Amino acid sequence: MQVVVLEIVYIFLILEVYIEYVSLKIKIIKKFIKSYSFFYHVFDIIVIGGSLAGASAAVNAAKSGANVALVERHKEPFNPPHCGEAMADVTYNFLELGKIDCLKNQINSIVTNISGIKEYNFKLTKHNIYIFDRNCAEKELLKRAEKNGVKLFLGRSMRNFNPLYEVILDNDEKISGKVIIDGSGIACQVGNKIGLNTKLKPEDVGVCIQSRVKSNFTSDTIHVWYHKPYAPFGYAWVFPINNTTANIGLGIPGGLKLNLEDLLKSYIKFVTNNDFKILHTFRSCVPLGLPLNKLVKNNVMLTGDAARLSDSAMGSGIQNAIFSGSLAGLIASRYIQGKTSSLEEYEKVMQKNVSRLIKIYNSKSKLTTDEKFIKAYKKAFSLLSVINRILPGFFQNHVAKILNRDFNILEKYMT
Repeated sequence: MQVVVLEIVYIFLILEVYIEYVSLKIKIIKKFIKSYSFFYHVFDIIVIGGSLAGASAAVNAAKSGANVALVERHKEPFNPPHCGEAMADVTYNFLELGKIDCLKNQINSIVTNISGIKEYNFKLTKHNIYIFDRNCAEKELLKRAEKNGVKLFLGRSMRNFNPLYEVILDNDEKISGKVIIDGSGIACQVGNKIGLNTKLKPEDVGVCIQSRVKSNFTSDTIHVWYHKPYAPFGYAWVFPINNTTANIGLGIPGGLKLNLEDLLKSYIKFVTNNDFKILHTFRSCVPLGLPLNKLVKNNVMLTGDAARLSDSAMGSGIQNAIFSGSLAGLIASRYIQGKTSSLEEYEKVMQKNVSRLIKIYNSKSKLTTDEKFIKAYKKAFSLLSVINRILPGFFQNHVAKILNRDFNILEKYMT
């Protein structure tokens, strides 16, 4: 009997030692995994690009519960921004920019001139446009991202991408993500690495130049000039920040071999009666081509200018950048959590926006001569002018309805 008891005690002692050994091994393994994850940086979602599309993706993915990293090659947003800084009130309110201390200027009127032949004046009675401080807005989005747990790699760029998961930074640091969102702008960095056809024809690249100008301006009025002599087959603009400062710029299709500085200088002289001071000037490019055939490939999602989601007639992309970025972030987070089975859902939801951009591109591509360009724009703005006189606010409400449709979709995913 005594021998049996001793054997039982011995067995329990062995079991206790074995349990402690296993427990120790588990702790070591957990510690190794934790330290490896910290060293290697393993994330649910990696966003490449920290402008409007990328920052919107990161914020919404993180708020929805995903572990997110954002890689942005600049330490802070462009200052001055490479943008005219005009935004519809619907978009401005959706981003809740009114809650932060960023400068904005409300626009109540748009004066449009078609090549010096005809001028139209549109009063904004139902909705407004804001000239907003984009630098401040992008900083705010990055703050929101960090507040929601996004790991920010600012001042770091993507040197390489090893499909499907590994991003190599310019300091040779490696990070891994189950989903990669490309918000890198016209460069389309990830899209290029995975073999998508991202090449743009010269005429499908909008070349832009803009100056911040001191002069006297009507602060609540935007001026837009289409075609010659200042912006052949494009348009020039005056976006007032206040009554003494404005963003004055122009954008034309690439390949025309024109001197942008001379064109801009002549337009600035015209709109200021040669009484002005240029504070600074920048150049940039925007995609004016067709949207990419694929917005999703394997675990990569493309947003904003990287997906070529800009209006080829206006060169505008802010609305689509914010919408596509936000939507990609929300759907990617749902995918990570098993709430949706495929990232292709993003492409399906974006289809209506893509179809609209294709239609605009096909129409604009036909305007290959001075006569065709002027005739088409005169016809469009004459029709808008008549509608605006008969039904004031009709067109504004129509545009607001399209924008609100996008944000209603996002709100469904947010609930």
